[in-house]
Amino acid sequence: MAVVSYKCPNCGGALSFDPETQKLTCSYCLSAFEQDEIENLTKQHTYDTPGKEIVEDASDAAYYDIKGSANLYTCPSCGAQVITEPNTSATNCYYCHNPITFTKQLSDEFKPSKVIPFQKSKDQAVETFLHWCKRKKFLPDDFSSPNQLENIAGLYIPYWLVDCDTRGHLRGTGKKISSWRQGDYRYTKTDIYSVSRAAQMSFTYLPHDASSKADDQIMESIAPFNYEDLKDFSYSYLSGFMSEKYDVTKEQVYPLIKSRVEDAVTRELRSSVTGYTSTSIASTHVQFDHTRFHYTLMPVWMLTYFYKDKTYMFAMNGQTGKTFGSLPVCDKKLNILFIVTFIISFAIILVTLLYMGGISL
Repeated sequence: MAVVSYKCPNCGGALSFDPETQKLTCSYCLSAFEQDEIENLTKQHTYDTPGKEIVEDASDAAYYDIKGSANLYTCPSCGAQVITEPNTSATNCYYCHNPITFTKQLSDEFKPSKVIPFQKSKDQAVETFLHWCKRKKFLPDDFSSPNQLENIAGLYIPYWLVDCDTRGHLRGTGKKISSWRQGDYRYTKTDIYSVSRAAQMSFTYLPHDASSKADDQIMESIAPFNYEDLKDFSYSYLSGFMSEKYDVTKEQVYPLIKSRVEDAVTRELRSSVTGYTSTSIASTHVQFDHTRFHYTLMPVWMLTYFYKDKTYMFAMNGQTGKTFGSLPVCDKKLNILFIVTFIISFAIILVTLLYMGGISL
């Protein structure tokens, strides 16, 4: 199994992609390198390790808890055995913490064509998260603790970006009604017209996430991404981040994209039918001439939090900084608020009654 770990040409330290400088940087000697420069230097330094597929076997205690199947790799930096889920394509070694990219997972049909690199660093993600938490008064105390902040992870989410060319047709009738009075009579005239509309429309970069693990509501909430920052895919952009290959196919995504496009074309055709008192649409038809899929990786900072057997999640768009989160509520803090509010309210009522009693005397 081919494994790539980018090393600093100056000191041999691990290189990670820096969202702020858009370069590969070394945390030891602080050197920085362009992607093309490192790609050329490391073309001969991929590591073919004997990583194998491991299928769950109840007789093998070491892998008894692995669900389904997993992949076993040897870290090229420290030699440790690293176990990942089948769809993982980039991660960090659990022992030496050096970034590792599994090129086999991103080869052939699983190799992305495009990527939007991270623009927001981990420090910016943490700062945004803490600012977001300040406005929430009833969070558990450890929700924004240092240990919790360490769990914020940069993750490339697989997406399908879809281009398509369409031809739309609409048929129906339109009525123009006019009326006037002449003498003691009111006349009404109804003109009926045959209505026909046709349009050619092209769509580019219609997105849909390609991971079954990704929550569609979260992905839609932190969208959109700015496609002007799309880059041709390079393994170097993954260094220092986590990534997964897609497990939602083009065939599964196509009906969803097709429905969205048909709705958009139909709305546009209907909006062009103007100037009538009333209209009746008999039929619409949308024909797809060309459809193209771009397998793309999108940057997301993500943090999960477990509280009372429920999972809460904070996500930030790694390019634009747009956020989404679900929040746990600390019952203890709510109870304290209720007690304090009750005591204050009771005291106010008591003072008011005493004061009114004094006035009556």
